[in-house]
Amino acid sequence: MDKLKSLHNRETSDTSYDHVLKYTGIFGGVQGLKMLVSVVRVKLTAYILGGWGMGLITAYSAVSQFLNNASNMGIPLNATRKTSELFETGTTEQIEHQVMVIRTWVLWSAILSVLICLFFSPVISYFYFDHNWHRWPAVMLISLVAVSNIIAEGECAILKGLRQVRKVAVIETLLAVGTLLCTIPLYYLFHIRGIILGLIGCGFLSAIVHFFFSLPLVSYKVKLLSYKTFLEGLPLIKVGIPYVLAGIANSSLQMVIPAIILANHTMKDLGYYNAGWALMFGYAGLVFLALESDYFPRLSSVSHDRQRMNDCINQQIDVCTLLITPLLIILVVLMPFVLELLYETEFIVVEGMATVAVFYTFLRCMALPMGYSILAKGHSIVYLALEVCYDIFFGLLIWWCYNSFGLIGAGIAMSVGALYDVVIYFLVCHFRYGFAFRRSTALFCVGQFICLLVAVEYCYLVNPSIQEKYIFGALAFIVSSALSLYQLLNRSDCAKCLIRRLRR
Repeated sequence: MDKLKSLHNRETSDTSYDHVLKYTGIFGGVQGLKMLVSVVRVKLTAYILGGWGMGLITAYSAVSQFLNNASNMGIPLNATRKTSELFETGTTEQIEHQVMVIRTWVLWSAILSVLICLFFSPVISYFYFDHNWHRWPAVMLISLVAVSNIIAEGECAILKGLRQVRKVAVIETLLAVGTLLCTIPLYYLFHIRGIILGLIGCGFLSAIVHFFFSLPLVSYKVKLLSYKTFLEGLPLIKVGIPYVLAGIANSSLQMVIPAIILANHTMKDLGYYNAGWALMFGYAGLVFLALESDYFPRLSSVSHDRQRMNDCINQQIDVCTLLITPLLIILVVLMPFVLELLYETEFIVVEGMATVAVFYTFLRCMALPMGYSILAKGHSIVYLALEVCYDIFFGLLIWWCYNSFGLIGAGIAMSVGALYDVVIYFLVCHFRYGFAFRRSTALFCVGQFICLLVAVEYCYLVNPSIQEKYIFGALAFIVSSALSLYQLLNRSDCAKCLIRRLRR
């Protein structure tokens, strides 16, 4: 209880632009470290298991994510929102009681994931493994991964709600290194059979590390058989049911995509697709990791004040775009080298998909901060409707684009899908919550988009010479960096202070 009281300080209450920049930068650094570790892990995995093994990891991971989303009942998201609200206005006793309720429901959802896996494992085995029903015991083992991840997500939600952003950053760092040490030896010793063991080991490690940081703040208490606790948790679940349905829709999409690819192609092709997807998704994490860990709790605490909420969203869009666009331009210019560094030479076929898909990452800088406003408001039905529409749109889009244009088509589908998200989220947030882009934010995003478009055009689409590629790539990077620096100097008090000191 004493530790809970000490959590209220200037740092956990700060919502300034510099705070946003600081913690987005911290999580960007964490994600950068994760990517460096990933360079080693993915390259060794590709060397040991090859494209077929990478595809198998994708399949098992999709099953684990499906179980997670189908059974977590939206508890992690609602736990963060509820704990964040209590952190602002509640007492330590209320916080401890709410955490007990959350942990009890997290255990119930973990048990549910095992039951779902038991029921669906034969069907999953049939569709994923050449119509073979007998791989269901291996699929059943994936439920252990889902259980571990559900428990870890519950503890992480509590830490986020209590504004323990630094601890979340440390956890992410430890898990990045731990995943490497846990998986590669198993892949080397057991080859394909080591895949499931590696996934289970990573799941257990995640749960243990989260407990290490959360238990000193709030001791572990659950009441699995308490009817009163059941009733107290029902509001979380009622709000969370649409999130569960949205998660099921999203996970179903992630399971349908491999099925679409495997229908007319091989497991190796699925491995190539996953490499391109992971490159964009992982690279986006340079700044997007901070959205859920720091931005969402802050947004939840101001969700009842339209002006503060509007400022919060614009601040986050500014910072995300500011940090990620120059890095995306570097990625476009150096794409062949990055692919050879991260994977093997055979994965160079992913260059077209990854280059075209950089717009996906850029557009997510605008879509996600707006999308989180719906979650912060707790409007779960609206969120469900938007997610289902997106999943249907993207599923049809990826089916047509991949079958028509191959891997490049998959990259086009990713970028078009992100553009769809930006438009839809803006319309909903504008008319429902009164959101509007600040003029400076809108102009800044347009300028950065033009820089990225120039980089893609002259570094890939027009088939330039090496000299032209580096000249136009360097120009796009310089202009993008200058725009970011200008925005930083205008908005950040710390940057202004630093400039004043340098002038002395």
